[in-house]
Amino acid sequence: MIKPGDMISVEQIPHLTKTYLGARFLASILFHGASGWEMYLPVEPPGKVMLTRGWPAEAFYFAAEPEAETDIRSEFLNFLAQVANIKSVKRAFSAIEDDIFNLSASLAKLNVLHSQTNYPSGAERFAATEVEYILFICRSLFDLLQEVLRELWEGIELDDKSLKKRPLKKSFAEMTLHSNEILAAEDIAKKHNMPMAIAECYAGHAHMFLKVRKFRDDLIHRGHRIQTIFKGEEEYLISKDLGSFKDIKIWREDEVRENNLAPLAPVLHLMIHGTLAACEEFAVILQRHCRWLEPTVPGMHLYMRGYFNRELKSALADADSRLAEGRTLLDGVVHQRA
Repeated sequence: MIKPGDMISVEQIPHLTKTYLGARFLASILFHGASGWEMYLPVEPPGKVMLTRGWPAEAFYFAAEPEAETDIRSEFLNFLAQVANIKSVKRAFSAIEDDIFNLSASLAKLNVLHSQTNYPSGAERFAATEVEYILFICRSLFDLLQEVLRELWEGIELDDKSLKKRPLKKSFAEMTLHSNEILAAEDIAKKHNMPMAIAECYAGHAHMFLKVRKFRDDLIHRGHRIQTIFKGEEEYLISKDLGSFKDIKIWREDEVRENNLAPLAPVLHLMIHGTLAACEEFAVILQRHCRWLEPTVPGMHLYMRGYFNRELKSALADADSRLAEGRTLLDGVVHQRA
């Protein structure tokens, strides 16, 4: 039995698969099970780890069930950590982890900024900079997703042997758009010799990708101010009659205030939800149509624990409830999380 302070090789960690791990990266060496937390720390020489006592404040860990109700499971990150963890996607995987942590922090920060009293004027500018950062992260996540897909595409074996793969483009925009118009799934499939289900995933989520770009311009700038963020008594507000917010029906009747001002938060919640939904659906589709490695940690899933998980879970739950009511940013196209 391994005890705290014992130094072992990585392959001796009891939860890991016994198949060859040399060509794969380990997403985490933190585990939670019936006996509590098992935290391994890398030590010298390379390839050695030491079991230590501790528990995480912000980290990803493997477990059969979440240790706390606020811990989050992502099918996409679990897919990468378990069966698609080739070393060429490690950089993008780590960047996606950081981006999700940062999204949760930014959602919490908007609440803090709204409640601050040290600067009686200028709270709207605080909010604008944070909203721009949230939209920047959403935009970044689409290209990190494409980086992952491009690397995986090179090595995957398709179930349909008649398809001879062609290389994927570097950016999500190059994959899905032509002159800012969304390519049909049939065109994407033909261009890259990919299964129609994967092409349909690209075409479907291109709508949210375009929304992220459009909302960033309308909320923040394109050389001039288009939209203004207002500080209401309880939350930040925007005009629902300007730019890309005109005619969308994401707000409930009792949320619309005087002068047709409406809460900013639902826009961000649906944007984040749609961005993460793209990642989730690609994971489901890829697992269904391609062959992958054996799970790195059989019987467990990857979970996210962070300081601001509660804010992120609340945002996703709010988006889910609006989508269930048919309230979407996508002009009638509703994408549920896979």
